[in-house]
Amino acid sequence: MSIRLASGGRFFSASTLGSTAEGSGNVVVMVDTARATLLPQALAATVTAEQALAITGQNPSAEEVAIYSAPHNQMVAAIAINRNAYQSLAEQLGARLVLTTPLLADSHSDEKCLAVELAENICYLRLYNDGLQTAEALEIESTDELLFYVAHILAATSTDAGIPIYIIAPKQYAKALKKYYKVVCE
Repeated sequence: MSIRLASGGRFFSASTLGSTAEGSGNVVVMVDTARATLLPQALAATVTAEQALAITGQNPSAEEVAIYSAPHNQMVAAIAINRNAYQSLAEQLGARLVLTTPLLADSHSDEKCLAVELAENICYLRLYNDGLQTAEALEIESTDELLFYVAHILAATSTDAGIPIYIIAPKQYAKALKKYYKVVCE
């Protein structure tokens, strides 16, 4: 199940959960939003999800609630999610509800590389070098913005621009990156 908080995305109602709500195993919900940030699980025990988002300038709106994802590799994501959507999921699924974000994905985590994934206008950038170095969820509108953010994340982390970039995105984004970087399309 995916919740897209971006305009034009997918929304759901409690009635559409159907048999998913009636099962017995965990239900993993991938929350696609740029309003998320990662932090070590140990740090999450000392601050609320709302505080973690505020530190990055992503204060939840009145229609949102700040929650933590399930832990993954000793990291969690603080996520701003629509309050009504979250309440509906929590009511239907209870303790079976497991929230996550593409920021916590492991693809290529054993390599030195940049993983880029686009979901509508949300870009997930994960830089790996002997483990996760940095991860960002950003709203982008153009290939120029993607080029800017890729250049910025590589420069800010002093990462060689020759590292492979794995991309899951529409062709025009991969084509733009291929002009300057070693791109592997997935």
